[in-house]
Amino acid sequence: MGENASMVRGIFVALGIIAAVPCYAQQSLPKGSNDPLMEICSSFLEQSGQGVSGNRNNLCTCLVRETKNRLTPQEMKIYNDAGQTGRQVPDPIMQKIIGIATACLEQSAR
Repeated sequence: MGENASMVRGIFVALGIIAAVPCYAQQSLPKGSNDPLMEICSSFLEQSGQGVSGNRNNLCTCLVRETKNRLTPQEMKIYNDAGQTGRQVPDPIMQKIIGIATACLEQSAR
């Protein structure tokens, strides 16, 4: 149960990080700048990542990359709007997000 509980806590932390991605993913970055999503992810893990094991830099890299690659701009907007209004995220989008979180947590644990 301990490993499963840790994975569930990790998924919730990852979902919190992914929640920040729609807000910033569509912003264009100046050339040569660092990705602010990586900074958000790192800061979030410092504050709320006690249940996350593995390489946190790899986790952030994966979460940012996969969220940008797997979610369409429309899905990001729906996810962001749901978070701001307290509405439920549609199941197909939530399943994608959980898949991203799970895959990245597993990858960072290696």
